[in-house]
Amino acid sequence: MKDRDQDNSEVEAAAPETGSVGSQLRAARETAGLSLNEIATRTRVPIRHLEAIEASNYSALPGSTYTIGFTRSYAKALGLDE
Repeated sequence: MKDRDQDNSEVEAAAPETGSVGSQLRAARETAGLSLNEIATRTRVPIRHLEAIEASNYSALPGSTYTIGFTRSYAKALGLDE
């Protein structure tokens, strides 16, 4: 069984070299003029998890499957590639 840090390395590996996934999502959200509350409503992902994604604090998330799903939902809500 993999540990949480190893599981979450899959999410980090998906980030382009221009910044973390979380920072890119935050930048896209801010560019779109959306609040975390609006994203939480659209995705049904709790704000605390969206904040953790933006901060690249994957240890605060429930596990890699949820982390990937939450991140994909966040990207989809912004019209970004999943």
